[in-house]
Amino acid sequence: MSSALGLTLLAFWRTRYRAKRLSTRAALLDWQARQIRRFLRHIAPQAEAFKNLSNLPLKDFPVMDKSVLMDAFERYNRAGISSEEAWVAFDGSGRIERYSVGASTGTSGNRGLYIIDDAERYVWLGTLLAKALPDMLSARYRVAVMLPRSSRLYDAANESGRLALKFFDLTDGLEAQFNAVRAFRPNVLVAPPHALVALSKADLDITPRQIFSGAEVLDPSDRAAIKARYRVTVREIYMATEGLFGVACPHGTLHLCEDCVAFEWEPAGGLAAPLVTDFTRRTQMMIRYRMNDLLRLSDEPCPCGSPLQAVAEIAGRTDDMFCLPGANGRTIQVTPDVIRNAVVGASRDIADFRVVQSSDDAVRLILPPASAHALSPAAAALDALFRKLGARPDIELLTENLSAPRGGKLRRVIRERGAIT
Repeated sequence: MSSALGLTLLAFWRTRYRAKRLSTRAALLDWQARQIRRFLRHIAPQAEAFKNLSNLPLKDFPVMDKSVLMDAFERYNRAGISSEEAWVAFDGSGRIERYSVGASTGTSGNRGLYIIDDAERYVWLGTLLAKALPDMLSARYRVAVMLPRSSRLYDAANESGRLALKFFDLTDGLEAQFNAVRAFRPNVLVAPPHALVALSKADLDITPRQIFSGAEVLDPSDRAAIKARYRVTVREIYMATEGLFGVACPHGTLHLCEDCVAFEWEPAGGLAAPLVTDFTRRTQMMIRYRMNDLLRLSDEPCPCGSPLQAVAEIAGRTDDMFCLPGANGRTIQVTPDVIRNAVVGASRDIADFRVVQSSDDAVRLILPPASAHALSPAAAALDALFRKLGARPDIELLTENLSAPRGGKLRRVIRERGAIT
């Protein structure tokens, strides 16, 4: 057995075993607390930034974010690799000795780096497979991954010998991949929602048994369109440069990966923004890392019985939360999900749109020409929403052809830089 397959299968079985053994919320959290204590005491101090903090509880560790990480990248990985060295490797082979280097798409601004060693790649793969495709040992899967750029993480799947995985680069254009996807005959699709919708409309002769959405917010209308075409429950994978954070169960409920990552929550306009601590990583330390995602957590028990925290919705990003001036100098915060719901609720004819806060007190509403007749009701819905919350921005109405992004993520609610913060 190759080391790649061995490490993948070991992580697979450990994840499946934990799912059976940690069957209650109390048992899960007790086990998680022990793992965190061990990680903070023995692993975290191997990175320069945490070498003098081994005796502290998690709550006393400093909060970090992308700017903190990138300003002193070498202090947060145990190999002492600087951001300059990592960028050179990323633009070349993607390797520094036994380490793989990757980067985010930069949708929210500056791009972030990550470093992972070969063993971690296979652990990541085994964990993901155990949650997404738990029958992979008895079934044969052909997985089509459609994303803006590839990663050494995906190479690990083919190296494991258990999957046939093919990567389709969306930077080459979505339509350019259609014939290749058809020829590959995937029975599993992994792609952003906009790509899955485009595949549905193209009516390719493919019959996926599993569909996973990731990298973007999955709007309810997109979920419904994809399900209607393929008659398959659309499952989300919540993953970022910073790690694997959640995988939806077969019922379609997104569950956080609390068997790998500890989550703390900061309130954000009625939603929750996570601080994440990945206690399984051994190369690059992510401890109390502030994500810019906005989540709506669920208290409803899932039929699958998992004790892992359920997520009702990934609502958007904190940096796309509108900040509008209100009375008496107040700033009114409006989360992307509320804006999105107002627009799509105004007319059934709205399948795509953009709402952009372009300056302190100006918002653009953009619909495609085919939906121009819905501009007035959509604008009225937005105006009513903003007035209810105590804001009265100017709303500019536009029609434009709205195309899928090439090399980035689709964002329908956007706060442009320069708008009030």
